[in-house]
Amino acid sequence: MDIGRVTGLHGVRGKVKVAAFSGDPSGVLAAKALRLTGGRGTAPGAVGTYEVVTAQRAGGCAVFALSGIDTVEAAEPLVKAVVSVRADALPSLPEDEFYWIDAVGCLVVDESGAPLGEVVAVEPGAAYDFLVVRRPGGEDAYLPVVEAFLRKVDTAARRVVASPPEGW
Repeated sequence: MDIGRVTGLHGVRGKVKVAAFSGDPSGVLAAKALRLTGGRGTAPGAVGTYEVVTAQRAGGCAVFALSGIDTVEAAEPLVKAVVSVRADALPSLPEDEFYWIDAVGCLVVDESGAPLGEVVAVEPGAAYDFLVVRRPGGEDAYLPVVEAFLRKVDTAARRVVASPPEGW
């Protein structure tokens, strides 16, 4: 599961800064191993899996020391790499929360079951996040991820029950 991107280096011992796609690095700090794809100094699609030695929060990012990467020179090619973890390595969430990636591809229906579209992305917002819903006509609409508009998110059933705001 893609969780973020390496945005830069931290310190002089090869630590990498990872910006979580969710905007909150808390969940990714529990990872024991990271899979990095791409990056500045690699061939397109290059992949490496690295054991996490240490993880800490620094500002809005997660900072990782990775096994075998202990210099700035070794870490530099990893900048811009997409960071993934095994889905079973992520912490469990409370019943009323979901990982963004799990919402993508879910069918969105209104409370009567009529289809409204499909979730194609989740975008961060200043006050709350938005589900990007591709409507049947092909245009995208933004549905606020707030209890007033999302009645039920069932990622296992690939279904979101929504009550969109008027004019949505």
